[in-house]
Amino acid sequence: MKWIPALFLGAIVGFVLPMLLAGKSGPWMTNWTSWGTIRPFASSPGLLFSVPLAVGSGIAFRLFFSWHRN
Repeated sequence: MKWIPALFLGAIVGFVLPMLLAGKSGPWMTNWTSWGTIRPFASSPGLLFSVPLAVGSGIAFRLFFSWHRN
């Protein structure tokens, strides 16, 4: 897997996982997981993006699918 698709999938995970855990008012923002989480739009009540989760899962996708291909 190339870097661009891996980081794109990581960005999707970085948006979806915090939203599945109840957004801004849920356990995502009241725990240690709030570190590195940003709100892309200030007027949006629940849209979150976790930078460490996006980068980490992008690297994990890249390593897993590159290893699995060979």
